[in-house]
This record gives sequence, structure tokens and C-alpha cells, in this order.
Amino acid sequence: MDFPHPSEFKDWLRAEAAAQGFPLAGFAACGPFEAEQPRLEAWFAQGRGALLPYLDPAVLLDPRRVFPEARTALVVFFPYARPEAVPGGSPGSLRLSRYLWGPDYHLLMKPRLARILAAAAARWPGLEGRVCVDTAPLLERQLAVRAGLGWQGRHTLFIAGKAGSWGLLGVLLLNVSLPPDAPFGTHRCGTCTACLEACPSQALAPFLLDPARCLTTFTVECEAEPPPGVTSALRESRWAAGCDACQEVCPWNRQPLWGDPALWGGPSPLHQGPGSTLRVNGSQWKKLTRRTALRKVRHRHWLATLGRLLGPAEEPPRPGAGGEAPRGET
Repeated sequence: MDFPHPSEFKDWLRAEAAAQGFPLAGFAACGPFEAEQPRLEAWFAQGRGALLPYLDPAVLLDPRRVFPEARTALVVFFPYARPEAVPGGSPGSLRLSRYLWGPDYHLLMKPRLARILAAAAARWPGLEGRVCVDTAPLLERQLAVRAGLGWQGRHTLFIAGKAGSWGLLGVLLLNVSLPPDAPFGTHRCGTCTACLEACPSQALAPFLLDPARCLTTFTVECEAEPPPGVTSALRESRWAAGCDACQEVCPWNRQPLWGDPALWGGPSPLHQGPGSTLRVNGSQWKKLTRRTALRKVRHRHWLATLGRLLGPAEEPPRPGAGGEAPRGET
């Protein structure tokens, strides 16, 4: 079997990505992120990774630590937000990040990338790869910048130009060398600081996130007790899982690339019901979060977050409480 021409193979892969629902796709070389090393090592030295112990700077800085044979990364952008999905839009409802609405994005993106990989292996003899959707220790945002898809904004999230930031990144690491796309130049945030000003807990500095003050850290990533300032921000903002505050004010999200509504599920009490009704039991929680990205949040974690947002749950009256004598007593 003849090997395809690398440039033509790239065009074919990009078309396959579009056919699988990834409207933006780019190609990057898989060498180490040498320019990122000082910044990342300083971030860890300052203790900012303490609540995220699964992160290892040595691994993050080299995609080949994830897949040793990696030569090329196909990076894709998967839009997920839709205009009618507005956290806190229903009376009395809590706020859950838009990426948590509908099916678990891992269940949507991984099979699609796997199909691209299988089709590519059928066309290129000996081609192998690895599918990565944010569970592998990769600097996906930096790979996306290297692949020319956009830049990392002042809020540290990835902005795909006019397509906005309401999107998830997927990566297909390949063991073949393909011509990389031109990397994106400098950021296009200009002098805008709207995202920094909108952060409910002051977790953001320019191009720097402090996980110890980020609402998402304490509502999704870990069960640690948040500091008082974060607890106050949770209560005031009513973000029960994740936080979209910085993206909601970003000018690049005024007319973003919206996700396909058919992919993101129908109404759910989690997003539209009153917060007071969401203190459910364990089995109800499993049912509500089944096949959603919120399934990673344990029931006890969810209840602890609700306690911070809504106050302690009211306990049912005990027999004999309130002055009424229990049956059989006078």
C-alpha cells in the first residue's frame, strides 16, 4: 500500500474531523514546551498545584510522556454552549457550568476521535495514536495555540478567535510526522480585563489562575474545605458546579460558535429546578448525573456544596418534638 502525501493526508484528516463534529482542527508538532517551562515550574513552586496533586510539570511539558511515539498532534475544538442554556436562568435555580449540561463530553468526543484514528490507520500503514480528552496530562491549550487554532486568554482559557471560548479541546496524538500548521501569534485580548473583574472569588490575575481561590476547584475538582472568601463567593454567586463568570463577559463570546443542541440533552432539574429541591439522596443523585460530566462529583461533595450555597438542610422533626406527645404517652 502506498503512503499518502503528508499535505493531502492533513487535508483528509481535517475533513474527517469536521465530519465528526469538530469544526476547527489544527496540527502541531509534539516536541517539549520549552518556553512554558519557567512559567509552569514557578506556578508549581508557588504551591498552586497543591489541590490538584495529579498534575506533574515534568509530564505536562512533554506530550511524548503521554505517548512516546507521538510526532504530530491533531487538535480539535468542540463547541458545547447553546443560547438557551443559561445557568441560573430559571427562577430559584442554581448555576452549573455550560459544559456540564447534557451528556458527558468524554462519551461524545472520545468515540469520534477514535473513529478518526481507525480511519487514518486504514489509510496510512503502521499509523498508531492515542486519543486524549482532558484526562491525559497534556497542555491542551498550548497544543491548540501551537496548532494555530487560537490563544490562551487573560483568564487562562482557550479562545478560538471569533468562535469564542465555549468549546472543549480534544487531541489525537499520532506517530507520523505531518507538516505542522503555523502557530498562533500573540494573544488578542488587548487591554480588556473584563474576565478578571468578573471573577467572583478573585482567583484570576492576568494569564494566571490560582486554583486555591477558584470556585471550580471546590465544586468539581476536590472536596477540600474552601477558604472563607471562596465560601462567600459561592453563596453570593450560586455557582454549584464550575463557574462561567469570566467567559460570560468575554467580548469574544458575543457571537460564538454554538454547539449542536441535539448533542446536549433536554431539560434537567439540575439546571432548571429550584435549588431547594436538589438535596437528593444517593440513588437519586446517580440517576440525575448518569452519563453526564457531573458524575465525577460524589454525592457527599454535592451536598456539601449545597450546604455552602443554601445553608444547612432542615432536619425532619423528631418524634415528640415541638410539644406534641408521642403516641402512647400522656
